[in-house]
Amino acid sequence: MTRTATDRGLTLLELVVVLSIFALVAVMGLQALSGMMRARDRLTDADEQAAALARGLTLLREDLKSAAVLPFWPPNALDPEPAFLDLTGPAGWFALSTAGRAVLPEVQAAGQARVIWRHDREANRLTRQMWPVLRPASDLALAPETTVFERVAGLRLRAYAGTEEGWVTDWGVPDLIPRPPLPKAIEVEIESIAYGPLRVVVAYP
Repeated sequence: MTRTATDRGLTLLELVVVLSIFALVAVMGLQALSGMMRARDRLTDADEQAAALARGLTLLREDLKSAAVLPFWPPNALDPEPAFLDLTGPAGWFALSTAGRAVLPEVQAAGQARVIWRHDREANRLTRQMWPVLRPASDLALAPETTVFERVAGLRLRAYAGTEEGWVTDWGVPDLIPRPPLPKAIEVEIESIAYGPLRVVVAYP
């Protein structure tokens, strides 16, 4: 029995062409899959950064809203610190006494605390530190600093003193104009390297 021209198999050249096409399709599919995975990773990172940003701003706003007219007595200090102290200009930090925060039943706290927000200018980050009471017995009561914002280029704060003075800085610093313990409003501006200026404004009755 003789074979006709239509019965012959693939030639070596045809087989090479077919394999080349399969390899090209496989490479294109792999590139598409890799691109989708990179896009997914970027979206995941963006979501995590946005969530961290929202948590940090919420925490800052809650601290400012909880500001209380209560002096803070550092350990072994002869005089108390004012309820609200703005040293963002020279030292890059501000501190405020807070009250009325929710306290879990098993936590030994009175619902009053001293909160310190500090701009670490060398590491470009914004940290938060807390004294759990307003009259601590020793430095051991001070909680460790926790980083709230990364990649922070600056921290600025101004307080609204009223229609006569308007917006001022250095609230609570001694030897300045006598002022009440708390201003009428506080504006905190965080200069984020990634997001630009972020502002939180809280008014007091």
